[in-house]
Parts: sequence; C-alpha cells; structure tokens
Amino acid sequence: MTTETTEAMDTTLREALAAIELERGTLAEGAVRADRDAAFPKDNIEALRRRRLMGAGIPAAHGGLGLDVPALAEIALRLGELCGSTAMIWAMHQIQVHALLRAAETQPLVAEALRAAAAGQRLIASVTSEEGIGGNLRESRAALEPLGGGYEFTKRATTVSYGTEADAYLVTLRRDAAAAPGDQVLVLARADQVRLRATGEWNTLGMRGTRSAPLELRGLVDAGQVLDEPFGSLATRSMVPVSHVLWAAAWTGVAAGAYRRAVHCSRARARTALRAGTFVPNPRLGRMHAALRALVDGVRAFAGDHARWEGAGEFDGDLTARANALKITASEESVGVAVLALEVCGMAGYSEDGEFSVARHLRDLYSGRLMISNDKLNAVNSEVLLFGDDVLA
Repeated sequence: MTTETTEAMDTTLREALAAIELERGTLAEGAVRADRDAAFPKDNIEALRRRRLMGAGIPAAHGGLGLDVPALAEIALRLGELCGSTAMIWAMHQIQVHALLRAAETQPLVAEALRAAAAGQRLIASVTSEEGIGGNLRESRAALEPLGGGYEFTKRATTVSYGTEADAYLVTLRRDAAAAPGDQVLVLARADQVRLRATGEWNTLGMRGTRSAPLELRGLVDAGQVLDEPFGSLATRSMVPVSHVLWAAAWTGVAAGAYRRAVHCSRARARTALRAGTFVPNPRLGRMHAALRALVDGVRAFAGDHARWEGAGEFDGDLTARANALKITASEESVGVAVLALEVCGMAGYSEDGEFSVARHLRDLYSGRLMISNDKLNAVNSEVLLFGDDVLA
C-alpha cells in the first residue's frame, strides 16, 4: 500500500468516525428502542446509509469507501459504544462484503452486486447456520440443484441475522446433491430471488435488534452467482478471521460503552464525596481500563496482521488459531468489563433506565460466547496446538 493510499484511507476513516459522531443521538436512541422491542434498528441503519457507511468495505472502484479491515474494526468499535445490535448488523454486513471482494475481480455478477450494494447502500446477510449440522460452519446439508441455466436451493437456517430486512444473502450449500457435507460453495442471492418462511421467533436476552430468527430460504440463482472459490478456502482466508476481528471490535465497543457509563457515574459520586471529604478512588475503574485497553490493542493488532497476511496471501494455521483466540478472549473479557461497570454503578447500573444503566450492555455481551461456541473454537485450537506448527513462535 502506497503512502498516498494510506493517507487517503486515514482521511476516509476519520470522516467516517466523524459521521458516526454526528449521528450519536440517533444511534443511542435507536439502541434503546431496538432492545426494548426486539426490533430491527431501522433508524440507525438508515443513519448509516445516509452517511454511506454501509459501503465502507466496498472498493472505491465499485462505489464504496474502500476501507480495509483495520479501518472497519475502528468503526465497529465506535458503533459498539452506541448500539450493540447496530454494530453487529453493520459488522456482519461488512464480513459478507469482504467475502465477495476476490470473486468480484473475475465474476461479473458479483461485481455488479457490489456496485449495486454501494449505490443503494444495500444490506447483505449471512446464511451459514442450518438445522442438523450442530453449528458447524464447514458443513452443509442443503445443496444446489441444477435448474435451467442456474440453480435452485432450499435451506432451513437456525439463525439468520436481520434476515427479513436484508437485500441479499450469502448462503453456504453443498456443491451438488452428491457432494460431501464439507464440499461447500458460497452463493450470492438477491432478495428478489429468495422466498423466506419464518420457522421460529426472536425474543432473546441480548442483541435483540439483530432479529436473528430462524428462516427457511428457497432460492433460484444464476450460475454466475455461485462463487468460484470453494467455501473452505474462502472461510479460512476471509470469513472466519474477518468475522472474529469485527465481532471482537463490536463487543469491545459495547464494553467501552459500559466503561464510560461507569466513569461518568463515578465522577458524579466523586464530586459529592470530595465535598464531604470522604472520597476514595474505586479500583474497579483501573481494572476495567486495563482489561479494555488489552482488548482494544488485541483487536487492532490482529486487524493489522490480517491486512498484512492478506497482502502476502499467507493463510495458515497461525491465522486460524489467532482469530479463534481473539474471538474467545473478546467474548469473555468484554463481559468482565461490563460486570465491573455494573458493580461500580450499583443499582443505577442494574436499572434498565437511566444514564448509568449497563443492563443492555451486559445482556448484549453474553451473546458473544455463543456466536460459534467458544468450546468448539477451543477444541479447534487444541488440535492446531497438538498437531500444527508452533503458533507462539
């Protein structure tokens, strides 16, 4: 990357973060409504569309902002402070965009879809879950079936975040009816090519605005909408590491939001205590800051390393192990930050209302360890550590 390119990206990122700050009121109010009603945060997503931020990861040549993964992580951090559901929706959309970048270089229909997504600030959803596979991203039961010059498919997904609001879907499927469960392809389907049927409800502890209800999808797509790269390869180099870093950034942002509320609550109490001569600093603030600083540094370090790996085309066990470790750490340590914030704020933090409430933050963060089970990721890393290269070298 040239110095000029880096400077242009830094400018674009600063402008994006400034745009989020201008929408702070809208995003904060939308967070409360989305959580209270378990409703898709329409106003928040529209605010991001107005600011052209849905196209943040789409190359400038296709009409987007052309930001790389480290820049996307910074945006996810900032959004997480204001609304966990909005941050997660935005992050998952950017994960799908990133998965399409290489295909757009050689597949005209994919390039056309990216241009349309940038122009219309369209929202792309992921459909990788499925009944009967136990949460295994690398296996599918549903398969592509030839029909005319294209393919049809039917898939029963256990969770499809913002599925009923999406303009397009990236769907994992077996290559054909005879293919093994792990012989997967990724299919880009427009909303007008898919029929949805709800198969369950979404009324959860946290991340309520993501509306990740189970859906059955029946689709009919052109052959050029099936990505040429096998899903296993694409997942290793793009979908898994980018998911983990942007998810981790969003969770860290939510934890930062809880931390800031705890700081503001402590300052309010400190002023009273200082006047009374009874002020004693709360050591929990220092513990929160240390944990949060480590999380932010971990997100930024991995995002930067991934960008370098991507530039060099180096995708191996080290990348997988580090991505998994980041996800595990962020999903667990962010909860710890929010718990400390709750202890600092006390009943004001326990309340669902008020400027010092951290109830939503804590509930949102408990979702992290379930989004691809931490036990599964620890098992994968254990295998890499036992039979792979020295990932700490």
